Amino acid sequence: MVKPSSDKLKNNSIILIDGSSFIYRAYFAIPGYLATTKGLPTKAVFGVTQMVLKILKEWDPEYIIWFMDEKEPTFRHKLYENYKATRPKMPDELKIQIPYIKDIISALGIPVLSSPGYEGDDLIASFIKNIVKNLNLSAIIIAGDRDLYSLIDKNVSIYDPVREKFLDLDTFLKKYQFPPQIFPEFRALTGDPSDNIPGVPGIGEKTAKELLKRFKNLETLYQNIQKLSSPKLREKLIKYKDQVLNNVALLTLNFDTPLPSYDLSYYKRKEPDYSTLRKIFKKLEFRKLLSEIKSTSSDFKPILMEVKDISKLPQKDCLSLLFLQPRGSLFSLAQPSEIIVALSEKEAYKLPASHLKNLIQKFSETEFIVHDYKSFLKNFNLPLNNVFDTKLAAYLLNPSLKKYDLEFLLQEHLEISLETSKLSKNEGLATKSCGLLLVGKDLINQIQKEGLIDWLKKVEIPLSEVLFEMETRGFKIDLDYVRSLNQEYQAKLKELEEKMFDIAGCKFNPRSSHEVSNILFKKLKLPSVKKTPKSSLPSTDAEVLEELAPLHPFVQYLLRYRTLYKIKSTYLEGFLKFASASTHRLHTQFNQTGTATGRLSSQNPNLQNIPIKGEEGLAIRRVFIAEKGYLLCSLDYSQIELRILAHFSEDEKLIEAFKKGEDIHTFTACEVFGVPPEKVTTEMRRISKVINFGIAYGMSAYGLSKELKISVKEAETIIDRYFTRYPRIKDYIQKTLEFAKEHGYVKTLAGRKRYIPELYSSNRTVKELGQRMAINTPIQGSAADLIKCAMVALQRELKKNNLKTAIILQIHDELVLEVPENEVEMIRKLAPKIMEHPFKYLNLPYEIKVPIKVNFSFGKNWAECK
Repeated sequence: MVKPSSDKLKNNSIILIDGSSFIYRAYFAIPGYLATTKGLPTKAVFGVTQMVLKILKEWDPEYIIWFMDEKEPTFRHKLYENYKATRPKMPDELKIQIPYIKDIISALGIPVLSSPGYEGDDLIASFIKNIVKNLNLSAIIIAGDRDLYSLIDKNVSIYDPVREKFLDLDTFLKKYQFPPQIFPEFRALTGDPSDNIPGVPGIGEKTAKELLKRFKNLETLYQNIQKLSSPKLREKLIKYKDQVLNNVALLTLNFDTPLPSYDLSYYKRKEPDYSTLRKIFKKLEFRKLLSEIKSTSSDFKPILMEVKDISKLPQKDCLSLLFLQPRGSLFSLAQPSEIIVALSEKEAYKLPASHLKNLIQKFSETEFIVHDYKSFLKNFNLPLNNVFDTKLAAYLLNPSLKKYDLEFLLQEHLEISLETSKLSKNEGLATKSCGLLLVGKDLINQIQKEGLIDWLKKVEIPLSEVLFEMETRGFKIDLDYVRSLNQEYQAKLKELEEKMFDIAGCKFNPRSSHEVSNILFKKLKLPSVKKTPKSSLPSTDAEVLEELAPLHPFVQYLLRYRTLYKIKSTYLEGFLKFASASTHRLHTQFNQTGTATGRLSSQNPNLQNIPIKGEEGLAIRRVFIAEKGYLLCSLDYSQIELRILAHFSEDEKLIEAFKKGEDIHTFTACEVFGVPPEKVTTEMRRISKVINFGIAYGMSAYGLSKELKISVKEAETIIDRYFTRYPRIKDYIQKTLEFAKEHGYVKTLAGRKRYIPELYSSNRTVKELGQRMAINTPIQGSAADLIKCAMVALQRELKKNNLKTAIILQIHDELVLEVPENEVEMIRKLAPKIMEHPFKYLNLPYEIKVPIKVNFSFGKNWAECK
């Protein structure tokens, strides 16, 4: 054996980390579930990384080693085949994180040691004996269990990183009253359930301590066994002697486990590999940690130059185009005065915005990389023939991110933080512009690898142009009617308040959950249905109120109040706030990157959640009117999500029903209840409708029971009947969940992915939410794909035919057009045909196996279209 050198460490302990126990401690120390937006679990990696970085920062050790167990059985399994047999299998979400942990530890410059056939603890013991003691050094073992207590001596202590406590020799002796070296004998008597090592029945830690304190070790104990005063204890020790001695062999560390080197310098901590750390942290989405490590972004220092003659700019395959939003009000109509063009990663050019048109003409064959193409159109109204939008591309690659602004993408792709960088204004502009070019090139490669470049170029980017025109045109409303309706609702709210005050015997704020709770449960003594998660007070949410409504008229008044108040405050007052004073039109802002499913969202005002049912729904839709000489046309996909479910599941019965044009809810009622169509009651059809849409949304038996107000057992029976009649749908759901669990994502018809980390959560509620998302996203997302294509195709055909008809609103499965009266017949023929076959019009390779049906109607206001 090569002896280590005699170099000594001065006032600096060697740090030895029991990596395997450290990982488990880190994993269970952090509550909840952590994962990347693509579904990769990260809780253990994050916990380990945080703890190791803390040690490096606070202790700055020169020597620190990470010890790991290997997968292979050890010599202990040969001694005792049931060794660790009862230990729970490592959770899948933890197992997948181990390689990342090893890579991070290595990248931090810390040696990683493991050896087949031995445990990490044996390597630590060998290191203590052959290096630490031979060189008379001190060591700190970082561990979370008691397996290494036998190594404690005057120069070796153990540190628990979770409890942040040291266990040194004095502390150990005070607690156990025998030397650490015989700790394996102590555990041999008591047993170790975590390793499936049985002890002597009836001997606990107290008795074991007393025995070892008196007899010093097991050998002396058994030599003097007759001196024990308790015949029962004596009998047990004799009976289980072989087991105890075998336990000692299992629990004793192997001090001669081979080490890769016995030269201390071999284990010296190296300089961190920041490049590797950045790659790992970026993949794991450790943004805070990423910002704390050294970055190469300091080498990225492009320059900004002013240019007046754009003819001198060299031709390039692609360039980035950055425009500066004017300062001032959020709704400022002022056009940007300057634009920044980057032709390479080193140089950017600033030029007046008035040169933009000439720039576009000069670079007519060049691909323009912009961030937020719709915003570009809003500022300049200059469509680009060949454009790549980094915001839309980032969204397509991962639709679950919380933000897609350029600053975020620069940080994600280039590790450039404009907030923390001390840059001058011109340096910041150059960095932003050249950074946009680099981010764009990176995203182009990623989009091509994912096979989404056609979707981006043929659908999403043209859709930005459609949405820009929709926002510009707006949707006219009857302002006088809105004001009248607002006053009417105010009077109704006042009337409901008075009725509630009379019942309660006092005035209160109907919009205060706390005050409402006091009235419901203290004054009226109504039963508490459930508690709020945070305050643990009785809940007053809609579900609770619906359950309490039959018990007291107060609850019915309160439900009605909430409905009317929501309509008045959200819609009527929102319409009055955002309507143009001159044109009386609402110019809602559509967001292409606002939902994980691919659906559009809107704001200022939000028109996506306008009520459609009942008296209030009709009243709100009457607000929206056509311009003089025009009619509104509503085009609505009929049961599109069920048709897509039929397509994905390939269920023959469902497909055939759609092909025959059956009423699908009546058809399902016949199947589930076993009756002919003429015997289907209104209630049967209602139940079937809930089931049809509930299945598409991954509804559980519990959810169905709540929706139908029946028992869970009855709901289970109905679902079982449904799947018996539609077995391919059940298969589809099962296969979808299996695919999602294996890959971490689901896909829409167009191939867009949605990552679902919730599937791996140990929290049952979160996991079930993930399962519902996995079932519904391909369906709802594909419906979004379909209507987006329809919008682009329809807009193209309208322009091709020089029609004045315009798309003015899209809400989920419905389009609203504003149609000149002399174009009504043309639209009646053209629009449904395009919406039923949008993929064909855009030359996209997708098809749906069931016929698509579009319901359409015309009217002077939106309500008349229904």
